[in-house]
Amino acid sequence: MDVTLRLAPLDEKPKIAALLRDYLVELGPWGYGEPDYPFLDSYWREERRSPFLIESGGALAGFTLVNALSISGYAVDASIAEFYVLPAFRRRGCGAFAAALAFRARPGWWELSFHRDNAAARVFWPSAAERAGAKRLQFYDVGESRILRFRMAR
Repeated sequence: MDVTLRLAPLDEKPKIAALLRDYLVELGPWGYGEPDYPFLDSYWREERRSPFLIESGGALAGFTLVNALSISGYAVDASIAEFYVLPAFRRRGCGAFAAALAFRARPGWWELSFHRDNAAARVFWPSAAERAGAKRLQFYDVGESRILRFRMAR
């Protein structure tokens, strides 16, 4: 599959900001109706935060924001803060391939969370992690969120 994950330079921040707006609207049914994302600038200022663009066949297909902030309270090496694939690229393996590229780039403990009523996320994330080679998958429910924690080998 011709999917790439590349670090987005500052001049491409508007691309991520535009995708982020669509992503936040899409998450509205699960209570994420906030129009602004106050942490976006920090992905170009803080060392342990990384903004990535997802491309498929040379076309913009989505983005992911990776940081090293623990959601569960346990130590982590990396965490998916946000992940979005444009609808035209879904159900073709693009998202799972992009997630695998992110996971394999940083060995160690990973975390991500999603609304536990989001049926697509409940299926997608454990499957994507396992297909990427994740081990020791753990699940934690905190409020309305389900946290997935796993280890990627070095």
